[in-house]
Amino acid sequence: MKRWWWLIGGLVVLVLVLVVVDRVAVRVTEGAAVRSMEQGDVELTDANLDIQGFPFLTQVVGGELEHVTGTAATATFGGYTVTDLHIDARGVSTSDPYVLHSGTATGLLAPSSLDAVASEAAGSPVTFTTDGDLLVASMSVLGVDLSARLTPRVDGNTIAVDVASLTLGPATITISDLPRPIANLLTNLQVPLDLPTGVTLTSVGVTDGAIRVELSGTDVALADLAAS
Repeated sequence: MKRWWWLIGGLVVLVLVLVVVDRVAVRVTEGAAVRSMEQGDVELTDANLDIQGFPFLTQVVGGELEHVTGTAATATFGGYTVTDLHIDARGVSTSDPYVLHSGTATGLLAPSSLDAVASEAAGSPVTFTTDGDLLVASMSVLGVDLSARLTPRVDGNTIAVDVASLTLGPATITISDLPRPIANLLTNLQVPLDLPTGVTLTSVGVTDGAIRVELSGTDVALADLAAS
């Protein structure tokens, strides 16, 4: 009888050791993945990766991680800085080129991210802020302050806008009251996102003083994400 208890006790210890080894392997892999991304073209701060599912080692042997989530305080892609980044990926292969079967990502863009694009198109300074769930573009027209309240929307992989209201100095005006170049700028304002193949912009809105974007991806190589 004692031998059976020794056998059972030995099996319990073995299982506990395997669990510990599995969890340690997960943490080592998560840390290595974050360091690899930080050394690539993606600039990250306070990044964390969480490999879901148990056991981890059998997923590695099977060549695919079932579920991976991640966060970062900031991440820079293609010249745009995204804050409060959240990633949820399914079916991530464990060998090069490390393809994820499907995934989503959400993050926040500062309104000022649009300043350079709009200013270049206008040929004069344009600044962006927010007002509730609207973007506000501010510029000078013939020496008078113009404020345009805009609703962002998705147009392919581009952030476009619809004009909600206009104020020129103390007066409320319509788009037809503006000089044609300024009217065209506001109605045709677009901010293209340089996204890799398989990634699409699915939603855009304004919240908490920032532009919230959501992306989805299918069969995307992680190297392509890092290079975007």
